[in-house]
Amino acid sequence: MNADLIYTYKNILEALGIQFLLINKNLDNLDELDYKFRSSLYDNFDYETILKDVIKEEKTSPVLFFKDDFNLNYCFFELPSIIQEEYKAKYAILGPVIYRFITQRDLDEIMEEHHFPLSISKDLLEFYNRIPSLPTHDFWISLLMPLLKPLFGSNNDYHFIDIAHEIVNKKEEKNYDLAENPDHTSFQAVADRYKAEDAMLAAVINGNTDLAVELYHRFRQFNISPRTPDNLRNVKNFLIIFNTNLRRAADTAQIHPYYIDNLSREFAIRIESTNNVSQLESLSITMLRRYCMLVHNYSTKNYSSIIKKCIEKIRFEYNEHITLDSLASYLAITPSYLSVQFKKETSQTITDYIQNVRLEHAILLLNSTSDSIQEIASLCGFPDSNYFTRVFKKKKGLTPKEYRKHII
Repeated sequence: MNADLIYTYKNILEALGIQFLLINKNLDNLDELDYKFRSSLYDNFDYETILKDVIKEEKTSPVLFFKDDFNLNYCFFELPSIIQEEYKAKYAILGPVIYRFITQRDLDEIMEEHHFPLSISKDLLEFYNRIPSLPTHDFWISLLMPLLKPLFGSNNDYHFIDIAHEIVNKKEEKNYDLAENPDHTSFQAVADRYKAEDAMLAAVINGNTDLAVELYHRFRQFNISPRTPDNLRNVKNFLIIFNTNLRRAADTAQIHPYYIDNLSREFAIRIESTNNVSQLESLSITMLRRYCMLVHNYSTKNYSSIIKKCIEKIRFEYNEHITLDSLASYLAITPSYLSVQFKKETSQTITDYIQNVRLEHAILLLNSTSDSIQEIASLCGFPDSNYFTRVFKKKKGLTPKEYRKHII
């Protein structure tokens, strides 16, 4: 049960962009504590000096929250023995997180305290941009309570320790030298951010809404440095770029430009007309879901060029008189070949597909207008209201009138 809890919570935290690091008995993966940041800055940095300061405090509480010399916050505990065996790990370290975005003043203070040269400032900024930001320390504790209570009980006094000075003192004692050619952490952080964004856009290309939303939250854990002092403008600029990237993803999924342009223009107008930051931030998820829905409903990337043209013809002229013969003539192929190939690629007959497209538009009109059933039938390409009613009842289990009553 506890092992399952570890697995579940590890996935939850990682979905939020928060590291759940399992430390093995040899401590040979301890450098992942800070995504190997210190090892990129210093020659032969000894990460065990950090863990030793934490472990010596472990006797006071089974769970320790600690802050290091970079103002990074963690949660540390020794795994129950049964879990150690299953995961081949001795300790768990959750984090790092920060409690507010790092300002330029914060960076200057950290640079001065660590005697860093100016050349490292960009690396430092990009490093902090990848660290998840939480509102408060209490929020961090509350976030972890569903994990900690089953493991250690509800009456534990979880201790907080600040080991920043100990780390700084030990670095001075050991006289760590800055690497002559430090790995460019900024390069890696930017690469990781683009990798997260690409994974999210790949989910959009596949029309996978749930995965796209999950990967979006991971991507947004990488804080992008503001371009202007105006936060509202910064959020709008981000959404404009986001809209462009989603537009390109939809194009890759082979959505007709007409549909992409309509959706992209709608969001461009909403972005510029919204002057509330929280509303803009929630708009990003709406954009993501709508583009995924667009791909799911309209993508033709898995179809041959003939069937793709056929589908586009039906979707654009659904309200006109369309038949198998007219479509075959338009595509310059025989009706029998088109019928077989369409069923093979879409698992639907052409008649069924035409009816389904017309019903999509009919349902939209039933939901959003007060047009009569006869008017809707005519607007959607059905020859008369009786035929429309029969098809609607067959496909949806209700007549159009009954459907409309249910939505009022």
